Amino acid sequence: MDELEYLEDLNGERTKSFIEKENKKTEEKLGKRTKELYPKLLEIYKEPYVLGMFAYDENNPVILLYGEKNQVLLGNKVIYTSPKDYIASSVWKVYNSKEMGVSIEKKGSDKIITFLISPDGKTTELGEMVESPFYFKGELCYVKSYRYSPPPDGGEYPSDRVFCGNDIVYGKDLKPGEFVSIRTFGDFITLIRRKGWRYSELYAGESFDSLKKIDEGEVIDVIDYAQGNLIYQRNDSVYLNRKEVIKSNYPILGVSSLKETLAVEVIKDYRTPLLFYDINGNKIGEEIHDNIQFMDSEGHSLFIVETSFNYKFRISRIAKEKSETIMQYGNYDVKVTDIYVKGDVLLHGFLLSKTNNPKGVIVYGYGGFRISLLPSFPMSTRPLLDEGYSVLITNLRGGYENGEEWHKAGMLPNKKNVFKDFSEFLRLVKSLGGKTIAMGGSNGGLLVGATENEYPEVIDCAVIGHPVLDMLRYDKLYVGKYWVEEYGDPNDPKYRDYLLSYSPYHNLKKGLPKTFVYTGINDDRVHPAHALKYVAKSEELGNDIMLFVNDSGHAIADPESEAREYSYVIAFIEECTSSK
Repeated sequence: MDELEYLEDLNGERTKSFIEKENKKTEEKLGKRTKELYPKLLEIYKEPYVLGMFAYDENNPVILLYGEKNQVLLGNKVIYTSPKDYIASSVWKVYNSKEMGVSIEKKGSDKIITFLISPDGKTTELGEMVESPFYFKGELCYVKSYRYSPPPDGGEYPSDRVFCGNDIVYGKDLKPGEFVSIRTFGDFITLIRRKGWRYSELYAGESFDSLKKIDEGEVIDVIDYAQGNLIYQRNDSVYLNRKEVIKSNYPILGVSSLKETLAVEVIKDYRTPLLFYDINGNKIGEEIHDNIQFMDSEGHSLFIVETSFNYKFRISRIAKEKSETIMQYGNYDVKVTDIYVKGDVLLHGFLLSKTNNPKGVIVYGYGGFRISLLPSFPMSTRPLLDEGYSVLITNLRGGYENGEEWHKAGMLPNKKNVFKDFSEFLRLVKSLGGKTIAMGGSNGGLLVGATENEYPEVIDCAVIGHPVLDMLRYDKLYVGKYWVEEYGDPNDPKYRDYLLSYSPYHNLKKGLPKTFVYTGINDDRVHPAHALKYVAKSEELGNDIMLFVNDSGHAIADPESEAREYSYVIAFIEECTSSK
């Protein structure tokens, strides 16, 4: 029995008392400096950045901006502004309609409310946990996600149902952990049935009753359907009616159709250029751009959003082999160096610096769930770079920088490879005489916690955010059951011992480096108890550890919450590196 399991009850008086006590201790140590940092950070987080984008027509994209103003733009026209205390977190292309969709959430929660927006800005609420609205044969349809309660047909959850009007038209046979996404082309339906988050089945047909399986695989995405031809992506290949027409030598992140041309975004040399092919898979033209964040097409126009370490975003329209910039924001002068480290495999990282003699090096990693750490604007670490720190962003096994085999090499029984990779970067910095600050959030929090236990000698300071730390109970806390495919099932003897061997919570030891842990009480993706139990146990062992519990959710929060949270992170890093 875990004596600290009571901290999983966030409404319990003992838990509230623990959080209050820990926040007070942290405030006493860092509070003065956080108040100095907060105004500058708030200004940074109020600056606009792009949360989502899709092509509305051949001349206009729909852009979701976040910052001081959280707005949806149709071209240059503001058509929606999020209400107070809510964040517009995603936008939806509504197929067979001129309307658009937007989802909002409160305090970074994963529980969304979705609205339809007309071109003149009028809104219609569709309800909670509604995704992918579309029209089919003149009727409004949508996917409704049942993450926290059973669907009305009495089926098991979590899973999805497809509604047209008030009727469930698809999904009654979905098992827990199965979800759907839909794209329609006139009266033709394409439906992807996702089993967990890695495996997919593609169905297509002219009604929900006549859908036929087309293909299956680890990653499937529909690209286009026209004149009886279905184009789709499976893993790193593109298919035309089940015939492979493009076999990429690089990991594919996305494909868009410009009628007779396919634009393919790949990862090449740790950047994301666009390659162009004709419909038969013949390469045409030259690769262009290199840091694509979003892309979508309509007709013969392709809209892309780029980001980099040196600018926040640039939105462009590509048509008739010409590229024009629609909007650009946020230039930043920082030196970027590609770093290679030889561990068990050759590893790559990006070193960001503004000085040749840094106060310390923030070594940042993630290493899981096919997520690639590629060039993006250093919004949170910008104040640290300005204050004389360097940032090393690491590309570890478990991500997707080098394709699916790279991902598989860092999941399930290979998870410890990721911690070994991370330690190689930390060891390099230490060997050059630098102070190391190991940093990661979510799955990256697991990375830092496990590396700290296994390789404490290469870490001077550790920062662990919104972390997964209890690997024997992660599947029982909030949506952790979705991650079994990545980590393994702790209830299965095949995986339990391996999970136990690296679980940061269970392998805590005395004498670890100084550590700062932060989480959000409204985080409904990674349960705050991971952080709370870890800190409580580490304190019992006598380690120097601090905790900050914010009112934020897991991902997107309002600028005030993000600035407040990160002011504590930076204050801790300054305090930790100055005391050594």
